Amino acid sequence: MRFRVRLVRATEDNLPISVDYRRRFISLLKKIFGEEFEEERPKPYTFAVYLGKSAKIEGERIKDVEAINFRFSTGDSETAISFYNGTLKLIKENYLHDMNPKLGSVYFRIVDVDVEKENEPTGFFKTLSPVVVERAVNSKNPEEKYTTPKDRDFKWWLLENTQRRYRSVVGKDLELKTFEFEPISIKEEFIKHYGGYIRSFLGRFKLHTESKELLKFVYQYGLGVRTGQGFGYLECML
Repeated sequence: MRFRVRLVRATEDNLPISVDYRRRFISLLKKIFGEEFEEERPKPYTFAVYLGKSAKIEGERIKDVEAINFRFSTGDSETAISFYNGTLKLIKENYLHDMNPKLGSVYFRIVDVDVEKENEPTGFFKTLSPVVVERAVNSKNPEEKYTTPKDRDFKWWLLENTQRRYRSVVGKDLELKTFEFEPISIKEEFIKHYGGYIRSFLGRFKLHTESKELLKFVYQYGLGVRTGQGFGYLECML
């Protein structure tokens, strides 16, 4: 299931938020799920954040954020129910979420949560949050630790990441005969996250495979890794 949560600024000021904002939505998910949130458990969901057309990035800060669309997707019905009920509970409590505790508190209020239409994935996707594909290397250099479609080893690691996540979330191996990644319009991006930088990509692409299960999995749970941290959220291109 897919949800759209709308948050609006609850303070009369124009204080900016940090470019390292995804951690604040991980904090919000902890509030939504409460005791059900498990730090070490593989996250059976993905999310994306849209800060609005007026948002302006200036160095390490983002100015003029007045409203936020927070999109959440999962293929697990229990997770979906917990997310929806937890969000409604925060709305009822008039919960204020601090988007910027380090730069000066900027509070946002959750005003509504809607269930969004889920489409049948055909393999033609666009990203709503950056996709992160990770190499199994012991390096803090984002050029070495992560791979994007411009690298020769990208497809191999994308498949490895996908199979590994499928196994951890679904609990079985993904049976697959063909897997090809066709970039349509792709750009690389470095994202500040928890004080460091992650190499990722955005854009449009096609996944060619006979496996409808794989297409459904990446659509519902996200593509790549770190999906529970706000990466890999896909939308179908019809």
